[in-house]
Amino acid sequence: MKLICFTLFCTGLTAQNFDQPNTGVQPEFGFVLDSVLTSHENDGTSANLQMAELSVSSRIDPLARAFAIIEFPDADEVEVSEAVLIFDGFDNGWEIRAGRMNMDLGKLNTVHSHDLAMPFGDPVRAALFGGHLNGSGIETHKWFALGDTPMRFSLGAWAQSGSHNHKAEAGDDADPHNQAGFSSGSDTRLDLNDWSFTGRLSSQLDFGDNGWWQWGVSYFGNAHGLTAAWENELDATDVNYASGQAYGLGMRTLGFDLSFRDASLTDDSWNGATLDYWNHEQDHAHAEGAAQVSSIERSTPQGAWLVAEHGFSNEWSIAAHMAWWEAEVGEQLDGFTRYGFAVNRDFSEFNRLRMAVEQIEDPFADDGWAVSFQWVLFMGKHRHGLDW
Repeated sequence: MKLICFTLFCTGLTAQNFDQPNTGVQPEFGFVLDSVLTSHENDGTSANLQMAELSVSSRIDPLARAFAIIEFPDADEVEVSEAVLIFDGFDNGWEIRAGRMNMDLGKLNTVHSHDLAMPFGDPVRAALFGGHLNGSGIETHKWFALGDTPMRFSLGAWAQSGSHNHKAEAGDDADPHNQAGFSSGSDTRLDLNDWSFTGRLSSQLDFGDNGWWQWGVSYFGNAHGLTAAWENELDATDVNYASGQAYGLGMRTLGFDLSFRDASLTDDSWNGATLDYWNHEQDHAHAEGAAQVSSIERSTPQGAWLVAEHGFSNEWSIAAHMAWWEAEVGEQLDGFTRYGFAVNRDFSEFNRLRMAVEQIEDPFADDGWAVSFQWVLFMGKHRHGLDW
């Protein structure tokens, strides 16, 4: 009943006319419902509301705009995942973003999971980082030209940073990412060595008669300002079982991405593909056997996600993906994969039904084939992300 009332409230909110001629602020509201039903050959069938998401955005004045994303994971929590003030009225291609946001890191980190090509988003970013890389800080962007080539770079400084994720599979109550997640070590950041820093350089160029292609390189680094939970290898009921929080962890990530997209000049068909590659180094807190304190160990996994899409029309499209990543199993790096395809039926720009079939090989989940049906509803304005 709470979910029904909440949905009706947000539907009414997004349908209102917010014209306010006597003020300079005219907010726009959007609401997204992302639900999925999955049948796994080993886990059976489950259904879940992955996300209810409310977005609020507005132009504040000629120099700035702002948006906030309020999420309701599983419809029983409330979280402000992004709240950003964007100064975009500067000359010479400068832009400054301040607040809490998904970092400009790789092609897809600023894209929400319900906008990605597969029902459960990017499995490689989830496995390596624990989800979207999110932080509180400031990010500077600059668009410029190198000869005839359009370019853009961004630099970010983050007093707090971490991985932002939700349950990866319907019905999974456990942390699906094991040690992949991370967060800042404290709320007060006086030492810049505790801050996280990011950078990205990218370029978009024309491709064919009506398309573009893009390359990008990205960096994330934190010297020793991250924290993570740890526990020893004993059962939680054992008298010698110990757990705690480890501080002083570091992380460094280098990424490369390549994308292209084109659209037909004679009909509504289109093509697109994106490759994201990550080379990742991260400290983990590990307690061997019955150890009562943890030691810091560094893992160096890598991974890549390739997604290809073809749109037959505005109503029908297909997608295929292949994900490969490394994860520590028994203190050794092993490779894992996830691949499959999806068929999309867009009844309108506000209503999408997707059927996906995937083969899953994951160190922290049951392997096997899975069939998923995802239904996503968009209401009102839906404005976030960065297509660069």
